[in-house]
Amino acid sequence: MKRQFGILFLIGFTFVAAQSANDAIRRLQHKFNSINNFTAEFSQGVFTTKGDDQGKSLGKFFYKKKNKFIVELKNQIIISDGSNVWNYDKKFKRVVISYLVDDPTSFSLEKFIYDYPGLCKSRLLKDNSASENEDIIVLTPKDNDLQFKEVKIWKNSDNLISKMELTDLGDMKYSFSFSDLKTNIELPDHNFTFTPPKGTKIIDLR
Repeated sequence: MKRQFGILFLIGFTFVAAQSANDAIRRLQHKFNSINNFTAEFSQGVFTTKGDDQGKSLGKFFYKKKNKFIVELKNQIIISDGSNVWNYDKKFKRVVISYLVDDPTSFSLEKFIYDYPGLCKSRLLKDNSASENEDIIVLTPKDNDLQFKEVKIWKNSDNLISKMELTDLGDMKYSFSFSDLKTNIELPDHNFTFTPPKGTKIIDLR
């Protein structure tokens, strides 16, 4: 899509002047610089190329600076200590361990906040349908080095991420939403490591 100037109304979204996208990104980065961690209720949706809903997962999300995170779902837990990622399947008692740099997971928020904007073309939308009239930062890779076609980041009035939507190279769409965000609470570093329960099958890819 060619860059749009002025104002265009389309399905509840308003296109905003291009320079405003950079301003929104800077505000988002400044906010994340000012906090040490946050927790949130979390939901994840997956959609096919035809828009078919593949179901939704609900859980809790914990984030701490330097790419530490925990995703707690009903049958799965994903933990990163900033270097390693443990992906534990509770049902099958199996954990896959990998290096974070080798696992381009969408939970690595800092990549989308700090790394990817400089590697992407950006534009800003206004979500007129949202209760807070949220900004949407749209990132489109400048070349083929990144493993996605597009990322949309919803930024709320507190300059925190309320939703992300990633379209991969196969046109599958992954949606991640956060609610009930709480910032700067007590989250010890030892929470961001994983000790497999006895009897767990360990697949170490490092």
